[in-house]
Amino acid sequence: MLHPLAATYYDPEQKIWSGPQRKDLYNNEITLGEVIFEALAKHPQKIIQIHDVSGVKLTCAELLHHAKVLARNLLKLDLKVGDVIGLYASNWTHTTTLMLASFLCGTPVNALYPAFDKENVALIYKITRPKLIFCDVENYQIAQEVNRELNLDALIFIMNDNEGVKGLDFDPPKLKIFYKFFIFRYPCFNLKGDDTAIIICSSGTTGTPKGVRCSHRAFLNQNVFVTLKTESVICSFSTLYWISGAFSLISSLITAAMRIVTTQPYSPQYFLDLVRRYRISHFLGGGNFMAELIMHTNEREIQKSLESIDTLLIGGAKVLQAVQEKMNSILACNAHRPGFCVAYGMSELSGMLSINGGYVMQRREGSEGKLVANKHVRIIDKKGMNLGPNEHGEICILTPYTWFGYVDNPEATRKALPDNWLHTGDIGYFDDDGYLHVCARDNDVFKSRNFQIYPQLIEEVVCRIAGVAECCVFGIPDFVASHLTACVVVRLKNADGLKLTTKEIDQHVKAHMGSMYHLSGGVYFIDAIPKTGSGKAQRRKVLELVMAMKKQGDDKLQ
Repeated sequence: MLHPLAATYYDPEQKIWSGPQRKDLYNNEITLGEVIFEALAKHPQKIIQIHDVSGVKLTCAELLHHAKVLARNLLKLDLKVGDVIGLYASNWTHTTTLMLASFLCGTPVNALYPAFDKENVALIYKITRPKLIFCDVENYQIAQEVNRELNLDALIFIMNDNEGVKGLDFDPPKLKIFYKFFIFRYPCFNLKGDDTAIIICSSGTTGTPKGVRCSHRAFLNQNVFVTLKTESVICSFSTLYWISGAFSLISSLITAAMRIVTTQPYSPQYFLDLVRRYRISHFLGGGNFMAELIMHTNEREIQKSLESIDTLLIGGAKVLQAVQEKMNSILACNAHRPGFCVAYGMSELSGMLSINGGYVMQRREGSEGKLVANKHVRIIDKKGMNLGPNEHGEICILTPYTWFGYVDNPEATRKALPDNWLHTGDIGYFDDDGYLHVCARDNDVFKSRNFQIYPQLIEEVVCRIAGVAECCVFGIPDFVASHLTACVVVRLKNADGLKLTTKEIDQHVKAHMGSMYHLSGGVYFIDAIPKTGSGKAQRRKVLELVMAMKKQGDDKLQ
């Protein structure tokens, strides 16, 4: 391959890994609004979006018209470049209208998870302080209370018109889009590519909630779907709270590819139904989606339903090797497509660092793949010294795109960028062939009898046991060992799951792993693993749950 899309080159003298070097498609003057405007204008009659629940369709021309009108009205509300718009809503039709209008106005959107409670909303809006808030009618009261308590003085609009609002003691204003012809000029004309396009919520590299500034330029030059075409069909269940939701929306708009949106939650059967009905070619989601899919659905049905799939791009958390192997096997009937791809990236990058996929890329199951273009990586030890192949350390990234850090948090920005390299807090290594392996978050790693324990390594082994739906490995503090390695397991609701015992799990780990990884802290069965909004296990809460149940003497645990 003369111009690889993902590859890793190692400099043994500097101990730095680099991706392929490529020219950017867009210079540092151009913005998302300008690129999307031109792309949609070339395909006026093409359907750009279908909402599966409401059935509402938008052509490129209709979306452009709505966005121009809304952009004009936003500016009439005295919104200025750099002012933040809050989004506290699900994937409604005019969420896309709002995003395009914000790109054109230079007023970045900060989206929250629609199911956030008042405490979480206040935590983020205290940082980003939006001037306008667009929310679901169900979230209006929380938005109103947070608005008042934080003295935001924000105007609040609702994105959906739900009749369930009747009888409540308030009359929320409705977002109205007025159809009126006018001469349109880009409000974003004076913006630059490095200006902030979206603010993504993230725990960042230091663990507390933050607003990550994501630039126009980084999004535009991030080739998330390497095979995407105008005739492609994109889908994702992610709202714009997650960067995967932003990837899906932006990829659709800059290529004028049709996007399927829904307010329905993910389920294996609904996912397969969507793919069949709309002939979806590109899907972006979490590893937990695929794990649930292969556990609860017939393999032949999955293969038949996914005939139209070109790329299944999965990320957000470590994807188990067993899931990768199963999905690669299912999609192996067509080797001339990327198929099942695992991506590793961060909101701070506004994109991916590496990708592990098939045709037009290179795959090694169990890894995060090879580096994407124009990224450089160091693996460093605790003293900041560069490490070589197969040596575990913190992953640090150098990107060509300017990152202005976290909103109103210069201290966290300095910690993340102490030397112009992004210090991720993730522990990993490169193997001899240049594949990146991410082992754990730095705060997931714990010591047991002076050995560094990477929970995901043990979880990979446990999840291969028949009857295990999912598991989470964590450390129980211990005076002698520092930590005792323990594991909680959620059992499948089938014959294998019902007969599964803690002894069987403990013996399986002993048979397949060295003594330093043995489960000295015990095995515990629970109904569900506490997770973040993005599906990552909350190990601290798992520990608290197990300790509370042990204290109560709940003998069903182990």
